[in-house]
Amino acid sequence: MHKLDQEILAWIAEHSDSNALKSQIASAEVIKRDYMRTGYFIYFNVPADAEPLEKSLRPVSPDILSPELLDGAGTTLFLRDGRIHYLEIYARGGFFPEALEACELVAPV
Repeated sequence: MHKLDQEILAWIAEHSDSNALKSQIASAEVIKRDYMRTGYFIYFNVPADAEPLEKSLRPVSPDILSPELLDGAGTTLFLRDGRIHYLEIYARGGFFPEALEACELVAPV
């Protein structure tokens, strides 16, 4: 897993009250990572015996601030069938570099 992916998932876990989500994030393995020039889609696999997430759970995902980004970036963790499914990282208004050198994760506005 890339450093930025790890930092985003750690931020999400720190800002969640769900122990099941924290556990799934800790055990998640990346199975696919697609770069789209405007961001990434990172797909996960979690162990079959992982505690399922509540259907009402809506994880809070951070925004990304960086001088390398025109208007910053956003992130969203998507869930499917009680499991984390994929993380989307997306630039707002432009290009997202393949390797972001300096950034700060902040609460979404």
